[in-house]
Amino acid sequence: MKAKIWCGLGRGLSLTALPVLFSLGVTPAAAQSLADAMVAAYLNSPEISAARSDVKVFAERAVQARADGLPQVDAQGNVDLLAESDDGQDLRFPASAQLNLSQALYTGGQITNQTEAAETRIDARQLVLTATEQQVLLDTVTAYADVQSNAELVTISQNNVRVLNEQLRAANERFQVGEVTRTDVEQARSRLAAAHSRLAANEGALATAREAYRRVVGEYPGELQKLPPVPTLPSSKEEAMAMALRDDPGVIASRLERDAAGSDVRAAIGALLPQLSLRSALQVEDNDDSSLNFGVTDATKSANVGLVLTVPIYTGGRNSSNVREAQAFAEAASSDIVASERNAIRNVGISWANFEVAQASIRAGQLEVSAAQLAFDGVREEAKVGARTTLDVLDAEQEVLDARSGLVTARRDEYVAAYGVLASVGKLTIDHLGLDTGIEDTTPSYYQTVRDRNFGYDQTDDTVWRHALRP
Repeated sequence: MKAKIWCGLGRGLSLTALPVLFSLGVTPAAAQSLADAMVAAYLNSPEISAARSDVKVFAERAVQARADGLPQVDAQGNVDLLAESDDGQDLRFPASAQLNLSQALYTGGQITNQTEAAETRIDARQLVLTATEQQVLLDTVTAYADVQSNAELVTISQNNVRVLNEQLRAANERFQVGEVTRTDVEQARSRLAAAHSRLAANEGALATAREAYRRVVGEYPGELQKLPPVPTLPSSKEEAMAMALRDDPGVIASRLERDAAGSDVRAAIGALLPQLSLRSALQVEDNDDSSLNFGVTDATKSANVGLVLTVPIYTGGRNSSNVREAQAFAEAASSDIVASERNAIRNVGISWANFEVAQASIRAGQLEVSAAQLAFDGVREEAKVGARTTLDVLDAEQEVLDARSGLVTARRDEYVAAYGVLASVGKLTIDHLGLDTGIEDTTPSYYQTVRDRNFGYDQTDDTVWRHALRP
């Protein structure tokens, strides 16, 4: 397996042509950038799609809570069969129809508070959607960096296999002329076998990274552009922690949920108070012997309108229990705020530490690669004059390989950790990164579109009549 990673230089492309191409914005058509991958993941993510639908669910709950404060109109009708003689020959079909209207006038604040709680939870679920978006984008960065780093490790391993093949060939030739022993040859053969094993492991890791990329982006990676520079981060860990407490979607969502829980308490208390509503009804009864003739002389019409006052006196403790339950939920929501703030601080601390460790590893790795290469060059020259053994050369080669592999991994860790810091402070979003999804966000929110939609629903495969006809 051979990985392809576009590094900005096409085959046969001269260095003098690069400024012209870059000034024209020309890049290979097949090369995908990190921004491309993030936009594709955002548009194709089933997790984001599910979170958007979840926002719609809570928007409809707000519509339902608000509907309790609007007029309620319904109609009733019935037809009876009466036999007024012993032989059943004298049959009558009395019928009636009634139109009812009711309007809540005072509910102890239940409707107002229930609507307020539902609308607050819409905002909370919107923040859950933002958190989901951040996780998808972080997964995309991780997958992209993993594909690139594992591809580099495969390339390093392939080069190592080639070098060790050459060393084994040279060891065999020197053995034939008596310059080295069979032990030297077998040592070279052993290292070559280990290099093949390492290459297979790196190719497997690359295949795994490609599958992870496909899962989050929606397609396998083609040729990938080099990673752009590490994003700008807060100047200090303390600044990042302050940003997290202010902007982390999980923290803000927990605070909104506490506000909604307070509204729930007030709504539950409202059920203990008197309720006042307006009720009216229009009724028509038809006493004709054989047919329905609403509106003719045989029909009896009546209408009434009035106020209904309901005073709860005893409900078996249900209403008071509902208040205590809502209060307990509010207490839990208050505790959740503390927990979410601590989680936010922890996430900043972990991601910041990972970033600093990766940077330190890069600095040390660069020195290690340089020193290991110099040592290997020296050992190889000394071996030519018999001052070093074949094992010394193999050990030096292995140190160079380990140093280069460690540097690749450290650079990958730095990049992922940097975006982890952005996610921990609530800034790993399409809007904050300035990515173009091709979708203009000028439409009103879903709640605004359905808030006054009192009739109708969207026709889908799940709304066919057979569902409605089931008992």
